Amino acid sequence: MEKVPAEEIHQRLKKFQTALATHNFDGAFLFQNVDIFYFSGTIQSSILFIPTQGAPVLMVQKGFQMLKEECPLKNIIAVNGKSLLPGTLHDFGIRRIERVGIEMDVLPAQLYLWLAETFPQCGFVDVSGLIRKQRMIKTLYELDQIRKAATILHQGYMEIQGFIK
Repeated sequence: MEKVPAEEIHQRLKKFQTALATHNFDGAFLFQNVDIFYFSGTIQSSILFIPTQGAPVLMVQKGFQMLKEECPLKNIIAVNGKSLLPGTLHDFGIRRIERVGIEMDVLPAQLYLWLAETFPQCGFVDVSGLIRKQRMIKTLYELDQIRKAATILHQGYMEIQGFIK
């Protein structure tokens, strides 16, 4: 599988961080695989924290070696479960978070309750709309990927015409 170019990932992160700052967030936790892939280039089981300023922290639960090969982020750490989240953020210099975005459209209630208990100083706010708004406007790279996918799909349909009656 082709890797997402590092520059593409960095541009996406920069744009999202600007949106977070505009809405007075300290950062955002991302748990959904699709959103993590969009902002990091990996689909490995992980948690991504994107601060409003500074480098994101990607906490990998499974597939650490594969992730290091496909992800251009510099703050990557293997963690054994989400309980290490507060300490990991602290280790990367993230000490003050009070208004944090989360993907409330897909986040399980149990995970939300755990976050609220683990970070009692935080107010959690839905950033699903900010993410969707950014993802709906395609970059040149994304348009090229859509064209490649359409070509592959077209070739597949042309190939199966000989088998369908």
